[in-house]
Amino acid sequence: MFELSQLRCFVAVARELNFRRAAEHLHMTQPPLSRQIQLLEDDLNVKLFERTSRSVRLTAAGRSFFVEAQDLLKRAEAASLTARQAEAGQHGSISFGFIPVAAFDIMPRIIKAIGAKAPGVNLLLHEMLTIEQIEALTAGRTDLGVIRLPREKDRLELQCIQRERFVLALHAGHPLEHKEKIGIEDLDGQPFVMYSPADGWYTYEILAPLFTYAQVRPKFVQYLGQTHTILALVSAGVGCALVPCSSQVIRLPNIVFRPVDLPEEACVEVFLAWRRGNDSPIVEMARTIIAENAAIDV
Repeated sequence: MFELSQLRCFVAVARELNFRRAAEHLHMTQPPLSRQIQLLEDDLNVKLFERTSRSVRLTAAGRSFFVEAQDLLKRAEAASLTARQAEAGQHGSISFGFIPVAAFDIMPRIIKAIGAKAPGVNLLLHEMLTIEQIEALTAGRTDLGVIRLPREKDRLELQCIQRERFVLALHAGHPLEHKEKIGIEDLDGQPFVMYSPADGWYTYEILAPLFTYAQVRPKFVQYLGQTHTILALVSAGVGCALVPCSSQVIRLPNIVFRPVDLPEEACVEVFLAWRRGNDSPIVEMARTIIAENAAIDV
């Protein structure tokens, strides 16, 4: 079987139709070049060039092979580049899980940053709850995840990439809409859509102690797990809600967002997670890009 070096010699001669110029282009002398062409013709069992003392021209077989030889060299160069990019973490696929709320703000920034700095990387995106992502990450079904702080952390590496405070979501026309400064005490007795202690336990466990400590008793009308569903009820006038600041990108009718005076520690965090021991270059590269471009405090 012929070698790539023989293909390079053949393509150089086919382009120049002159052995001397082709040899100069390849930084070699004519005898070894002629030998490479002869070996290639022997391997193919065809004559590629018609040679006289005055001219060199391609045979019919040579003209057909010229097209294929150029394509083979291009594919070989592309394969070599792909291998080098993969080793450097610049080429390949990453299976990437994310919690639904991350779709509003974090994931668009992650996708944009990786697309700009590593266009050869393909992100395979999966919308999943945190508990589902922990199982997928530890089983190797996903490579990276954007999650809330999990209760079980032993098998994962975690990096906080966002901390954000809460805002109050109100139905337009609510009495608190025009209040200059809103505190948690203003929510006493108010119809309130709360995160579920089961499906939305992470945020529930941040908010519930705030009400208890302040001795504030909202009228909890619904318990739900996902921010977009909570905001849908606010839009329908069912009640108000405390939601992460990034939720303001959700454009639903009849909702206004207002800052609320809460303790400094009252914030939600988002973590980048990966399986402990996952030293894939492409995953490491993506983690670096995310840390440089996605981490913010809101």
